[in-house]
Amino acid sequence: MKTLFTIIAIAVSLIALGQTAQEHYSNGNEKAAAKDFASSIKDFDKAIKLDSKYTDAYYNRGTSKLHLNDYKGALADYNKAIDLKPDFMNAYTNRGVVKLKLQDIKGAIKDFDEALKLDPSNASAYYMRGQVKLQTGNTNAGCEDLSKAKELGDNRAEKYIQQYCKGQPAAENKTTESLLLDWPDTEGWKIANRTEDAEEKTIELLKHKETFDNWTEIGTMFVYKNIPASKKIPITKTMDLMYDGAKKICPSPKATMLDKDETANHPWIIFKIECSSNTPEAQVWYAIQGTNELFVNFRGVKQKIVPADLQNKWIKFFKSAKIVAN
Repeated sequence: MKTLFTIIAIAVSLIALGQTAQEHYSNGNEKAAAKDFASSIKDFDKAIKLDSKYTDAYYNRGTSKLHLNDYKGALADYNKAIDLKPDFMNAYTNRGVVKLKLQDIKGAIKDFDEALKLDPSNASAYYMRGQVKLQTGNTNAGCEDLSKAKELGDNRAEKYIQQYCKGQPAAENKTTESLLLDWPDTEGWKIANRTEDAEEKTIELLKHKETFDNWTEIGTMFVYKNIPASKKIPITKTMDLMYDGAKKICPSPKATMLDKDETANHPWIIFKIECSSNTPEAQVWYAIQGTNELFVNFRGVKQKIVPADLQNKWIKFFKSAKIVAN
């Protein structure tokens, strides 16, 4: 999904500080309005030099830096604006955008949450948080945010609602849980493909600039939805099912159970499947049973066996997963 984030318009302060600082600030606003962001930053610099507590100058300078893709500089200015004015709702919203650009997904959602606490009618915060939730696989919550954004007048949300939310079940029938699994931003993961219907959701992940034709490591998340109690299977059976699937594409795959807890509140298992054919692939799988859903995930490499260092790393990664209520 192409991510489109809105930058909140530069604020215009109504507070007259020192005449000279105010003049520099006003000049910066005029230049920013004309999209001369580099020059506007110089004027905001002058205003801040004369008044180091000029909150709106920090905010507007951060917004100009954001337009110029200076994300770290923008983050520093938004941090300062929030330090000076802890209830600066627009600064939280824009800082959320910057954090997304810097791949700090959790931090971005936290800032959008804070912006909505300060102003529950902030349509832009709902719109952007909804997109983030869609990207991280939390479709129901993402669609709820986008619907709220539309309800509050942000018509941009309609595009995503039509693309990702059509056919979503009514609220009382929605999936009640999600699997929180933090694919490390430092490893450059991106969502390469996603499909969903009433029974199953699949999200396929690749690393930055890699494709399905040319990849070094791949990740996949499956959600099998709305499973009635009568059709639930022992969590260990998941390994047998995935092994049977592997035999269809690999002559002699090898399956090995690595760890499990069948007595946990949400039973889980970690196992690996290795294929040493002419097109080798080795995978570590993690399956965990939710209240109504079965979450199944794997990470794989194009090797005959899973290297020991990757196996240990992936086991630790999967054990960090948590089932959370939507």
